[in-house]
Amino acid sequence: MKKIFFLWFVILSPYVTNGQSLTLSYLRILSASQAKIPVINGGRGSDGTDNSFCIGYEHFLKNKKLSVLASYLKFNGCTLIYFEPGGWIARDGRTVEAYGFCGGLKVHRFDLALAYNLLKSNKKIYFKPYVAAGIQITRKTGVDFWDDGEPINGPHYFELEPMEAIPMNTSQIVPSLGFRTGFVFWKRLELGLGVQGVYAFRPYQKMYLKYQYKGTVQPMAEYESTGTGLFVTLGVGYRFAKLIK
Repeated sequence: MKKIFFLWFVILSPYVTNGQSLTLSYLRILSASQAKIPVINGGRGSDGTDNSFCIGYEHFLKNKKLSVLASYLKFNGCTLIYFEPGGWIARDGRTVEAYGFCGGLKVHRFDLALAYNLLKSNKKIYFKPYVAAGIQITRKTGVDFWDDGEPINGPHYFELEPMEAIPMNTSQIVPSLGFRTGFVFWKRLELGLGVQGVYAFRPYQKMYLKYQYKGTVQPMAEYESTGTGLFVTLGVGYRFAKLIK
């Protein structure tokens, strides 16, 4: 993974010095774990991934409306199991509708995209849809998960063994679509919002639960996470290229 990041930096560094745009972004990922064998009467949750950190570079082409985007994004891989509302009451009396693990691996993604500004390039507001392809690499952190910190003991669900999470080292190509919009201040500084929908093919973490529901033993539940989701970022940037007259 470090070799890929170094190569990505070496390729882009001559263009950055010639002057374009660099951004730093951070915000929430909206992603639901996929149920291969769902919990009986389980809910359908979302927001199953940690926040993401992203550094991006934009190279404006000659017409200034078309640009190439390159970015590196990092986040924790999370997997959640979703339960029937009211079916699991924790020891402190609160209702638990989802439970999972976010400490088993780090996800790194390198994206390359082509964007087009639908607004005039010399305006202070921009709106840029884009299409991208990325390399997603996951690496285990060495943390295992076999947890009974919040034992499932009713009123409907009862665990037979503690939940188990298995993170995996994976590499895959992931396509995505998105847009970036924002404002430019003093012809150089940017404040922008990004929304990117990503589709991944291979799971990087699986979770298992052996349990019974209302006294009846059920098939072992299996959930997984792939990196598919909606990535929403809020960031600041600096334009080395002066595009606003």
